[in-house]
Amino acid sequence: MRNLPGSSDQKIIAGIGEDVFAFTHQNETLLQTVDIITPIVDDPYQFGAIAVANALSDIYAKGGVPKYALNIIEFPISSLPLSYLESMIKGGADKAMEAGVAIVGGHTIDDSPKYGFSVTGFIPEGGKFISKSGAKSGDLIFLTKPLGIGIYTTAIDHKLASEQQVNEVVELMMTLNRDASAAFLKVDIHACTDVTGFGLLGHLSEVAEKSRVSIEIYNDKIPHLDDVFPLLEQGAVPEGIIKNHYSFHKNVLHRDALSREEEYLLFDPQTSGGLLIIVSPEQAEILKRYFSDKSLPLYEIGKAVEQKEKLIETIKNIKIKS
Repeated sequence: MRNLPGSSDQKIIAGIGEDVFAFTHQNETLLQTVDIITPIVDDPYQFGAIAVANALSDIYAKGGVPKYALNIIEFPISSLPLSYLESMIKGGADKAMEAGVAIVGGHTIDDSPKYGFSVTGFIPEGGKFISKSGAKSGDLIFLTKPLGIGIYTTAIDHKLASEQQVNEVVELMMTLNRDASAAFLKVDIHACTDVTGFGLLGHLSEVAEKSRVSIEIYNDKIPHLDDVFPLLEQGAVPEGIIKNHYSFHKNVLHRDALSREEEYLLFDPQTSGGLLIIVSPEQAEILKRYFSDKSLPLYEIGKAVEQKEKLIETIKNIKIKS
């Protein structure tokens, strides 16, 4: 990315290195992002819905509301039936309708199947743009979805997943981060991002580096899909785990020994994963009440501390005050 030119445009709030491009226009903060993925489940309708939920996630992570979208589609017209394409687009359209997003056009390429969105959103009146760089020492860290999505989808690809496991991970990936975002907007949070391809420790590394803090992660408090460890033992190891470990392991100190499977989970690449919410202890109590009132899952997984040699330290056997 070193060859990308910079910009002196004073209307730009955030760009390279953030989850979205954010800029001001007529006293509004507008957001723009783009995301495209390959099929990770066999059903084309479900794939379309998951691709859209995944693409909208960055807008929600910034405290924004997605409004308009363009389809981005790659489809091999000579080797797959058009019925597959139709089902994929229908899944995406239904998920966009659920989110209140209007699909206003798009672009297609004759190639191996991929689907995604270019999304335009906005920060609602009275809201603020939430960056990755606002975490402060003493802040608490919360996650809104369990980990293990990459392990489960790899198990699907390797024909290792049961019907129950498929249904479990599909439901998780198809769940919009809209309600979680709406709940945290009622609280003065310091930073937020979503957990996607870089895995939990990859995305936390970005937050820690940009915020100039270190982060302690309570390994025993990390939520995960029930069968991640048996599936890892059966060989459902995503290539992304190995790449993420290679890229980010230098940022991490494990204070207590972890098994290979426990460490792999922390680097598991997610598709349509949860939000990482960083908030002061005082505001955290309000956050937990809002999530509880809406019956939304919320997991306290760590805290920010003064900057140390390593960006992230993992710890076992931590007791969290309820």
